[in-house]
Amino acid sequence: MRLSALDCLRRGWTNLAANWELVLLQWLEWLLLTALLALGLFLPLLIVGANLVGSGNAARQAEALARRLADLSPALLLALIAMLAVWLASLLLHSYFQAGAYGVLAAADRQALPGPRRSKEFFRTFSLRDFLGWGGLYMWRFFGVLLLFGVFAFLLGGAALLWLIFLGVGGAQWGSPAALGIGCGGALPMGFLALVLGLWLHLAQADLARDGSSVRAASRRGISVLGRRLGTVIALFLVALVAGLALAIVFFPLGAAADALLSGAPLMRTLVRFLLFLLQSLPNTLLAMVLAGALVALVRSETPSESRRYPEVQTA
Repeated sequence: MRLSALDCLRRGWTNLAANWELVLLQWLEWLLLTALLALGLFLPLLIVGANLVGSGNAARQAEALARRLADLSPALLLALIAMLAVWLASLLLHSYFQAGAYGVLAAADRQALPGPRRSKEFFRTFSLRDFLGWGGLYMWRFFGVLLLFGVFAFLLGGAALLWLIFLGVGGAQWGSPAALGIGCGGALPMGFLALVLGLWLHLAQADLARDGSSVRAASRRGISVLGRRLGTVIALFLVALVAGLALAIVFFPLGAAADALLSGAPLMRTLVRFLLFLLQSLPNTLLAMVLAGALVALVRSETPSESRRYPEVQTA
């Protein structure tokens, strides 16, 4: 059954309302992921900048930092290896939580009757046991797609670097008009490729929890759905973007008020800003999960094999 953007949002919201525990779990995952990333970066910075505090002005500190990086001591090498290990663990953790969340969302969308307007009782399928089970079952699929995304992002970054080099060389060789032409001619395809890559990642993840899916199958399904329903996908992301900006506008005055009222107490001001940051991250997680549920509904509606595999859903 073909769904519009509004239908997908309605099913995604109902799905998440029935399985609201996913928001708390994803929020917890975001906190753990942030802590792991910060922990991985802490050791190299500690070793590199251990003797930089109080060593003079910024220029001298930068010179000392560059000298320490050039030395590449064994302690720094071990710290970099530890950082990579911690970041790899954080990527695995993210893949596990994503697999569990998308597994629950896909199972709930499959369990509910087809159509845009369904009661949330039809979507209720969450249990911690199922979440952990989906995470263990599909974790490596999500890990593989994230690695594939990293490869594509690296290639796109290399292409962008070459474009910037040509931009600088062209501007120096042929003047400002040539630089403007090279800049405009490269910015449009680079921006389009970056947009397609980001949309493809989310659509591929929405298909990974399907029975019989794989990294290759989900990648092809993501491109296929993006090609057929580009307008719907962009509309879903625009709605999420507008909602995120609205949340930022709501929380910005609170942060500004905290800075103004607690200007004489830096420690308390930092604590309040941190609490506001945590508070804002919760509705942001809610928005991300609604978008995930909407994309699951969209991808499943564009997957004929789902209808053939579960004919009882079609006849209900």
